[in-house]
Amino acid sequence: MKSKDPSGGGSYLRGSMHKMGAIIVDDEPNARQALSGLLEENFSEVEVLASCKDVPEAVKAIHKYKPDVVFLDIEMPGYSGFELLDFFDEQQVGFKIVFVTAYSDYSLRAFEIAAVDYILKPVRPDHIERALKKIGMDNHSQQEEAEHYRVLKENMHHPQEKKIVLQTAETIYIVRLDDILYMQADGSYTRIHTQSHGVLTITKKLIDFEYLESAGSFLRSHRSYIVNLNHIKKVDKKDFILIMNDDSEVYLAQDKKNLLLDRLATI
Repeated sequence: MKSKDPSGGGSYLRGSMHKMGAIIVDDEPNARQALSGLLEENFSEVEVLASCKDVPEAVKAIHKYKPDVVFLDIEMPGYSGFELLDFFDEQQVGFKIVFVTAYSDYSLRAFEIAAVDYILKPVRPDHIERALKKIGMDNHSQQEEAEHYRVLKENMHHPQEKKIVLQTAETIYIVRLDDILYMQADGSYTRIHTQSHGVLTITKKLIDFEYLESAGSFLRSHRSYIVNLNHIKKVDKKDFILIMNDDSEVYLAQDKKNLLLDRLATI
C-alpha cells in the first residue's frame, strides 16, 4: 500500500523502503508499456504510479499522486510535452521531468544547453540510470527548475536565439549564448564574461560548460578558457593570445591554434 511522504513532497513509501514515485506520459501504448517494464525490472527504487496517454491525463495524475519524476514524451497529439508546465503554477512543480525523445543529435543540444534531463528512444536501462542519477544529485530550487524548462522551450522554438540558465549566489540569469564573450576557470568556479550582465561567477567548473562547443560558436581555447568565436577581434598567432571584442586578452594553447583557425573559417 502506498502512503504519501509526511514531509509533504512527492516521495512515496512502501513499508520502510523509500520509493521514487514516477508517472509515464506517452501517446503510444507500446512505449508506455516498454518504459514501465524497464523501470519495474531494473529499478526497484522506482514505483510507477500512473501511465498517461496525453498531457490532460497527466495533469490529473500529477495532482493525484504528486510524483517525484515524470517521464514525458514530447511529440503528442493535442498538447506537446513542452506544454505540461503551462497547467501548473511555479509552486506546484514539485517534480522533476525527464523528457523521452527521438530527436536528432542537433536538437538535443537544446536540452544540454538548458541543463534539462532527457533519455533517447528506444529507451535503454543505462539511459534511465543516467537520468535517475542526475535527479538524485540535482539540488535546483523550484524557481530554477521552471527557468530551465522555460529556456528549453524557447530554445526549441527559436534555435537562432539560444539561451542558457546561469545562477550566481544571489541571482538566476537567463543569458543569450551570443551575449557570452568568454568563460574563465577560477578553481571550482567559472567566471563568465558577458556583454549585458558583466562578469557572472558560477559555482560550476569550466569543464561543466564544455558541452557548449557543440552549440556552434564556442571553443575551449586553453585549459582555463572557453571562448565565443563570434567575439574574437584579433588572433596573435605569435604569442598565442586572443583579443576579444571587449579588448580582454585570452590565452590560446599551442595545440589549439590550427583547430581555432579551422573553426573561424567556418563562421
